[in-house]
Order: sequence, then structure tokens, then C-alpha cells
Amino acid sequence: MSENEWKQWEDLPPEEEERLIDSLAKYLTNRKLNTLFQMVLESGGSLTTLFAEFWMGLYGPYFDFFGVDKYVALLRKRKNVERLIAKLEEAEEERKEKRKPEAVSPPS
Repeated sequence: MSENEWKQWEDLPPEEEERLIDSLAKYLTNRKLNTLFQMVLESGGSLTTLFAEFWMGLYGPYFDFFGVDKYVALLRKRKNVERLIAKLEEAEEERKEKRKPEAVSPPS
């Protein structure tokens, strides 16, 4: 599906959803914002999807102009919010693993 075929009132294609979830998780983790974003998503519950639907309807053309329309469309589905939270947790674990110092063997 090309960029021009997607309409704001439609769901995103699954491959686009996956790409956006991966890129958003990577972006937030690199800037150490994943915990904050995860807390916001979890505390919002069903309101996250409700607000995404409402704001997309009200400000959809502006979101398109700023390039965030697909991210807002992504949050309309609760399943995507849950997948994003899981991806953020996974990315945080990977980041922690990379920070762990490797075991140093004592000199013999």
C-alpha cells in the first residue's frame, strides 16, 4: 500500500503497524523515554485509544501535516498499545543487558 492510498479513518496495514512500533520503541529507548512513555500508555488504559480516535477525527489534517497521523492511528487499537508496551519492555531489557559489564576472569 502506497503512502497516498492510506486514509486516516482506516486502520494501518499490519506491516506498517509493526514498523511503527519498532521504530517508536527504538526512538524512545535511545532517548531513555521508554519508561515514561510506558507509564503514560499503561495509566491511560482504554482512554488512550479513545483519545487517539477523538484527536484523529478532530485534528487529523494537522496530524498529517506534522507527520504524526500514522502514530495516532496506531494508538487507536488497544492491541497496538499492548504490543508497544511489550516492545518497550523488551527494548529496556536489551539495553540493560548491553550495559552489564562482562564477567572478568581473575588473572592466573
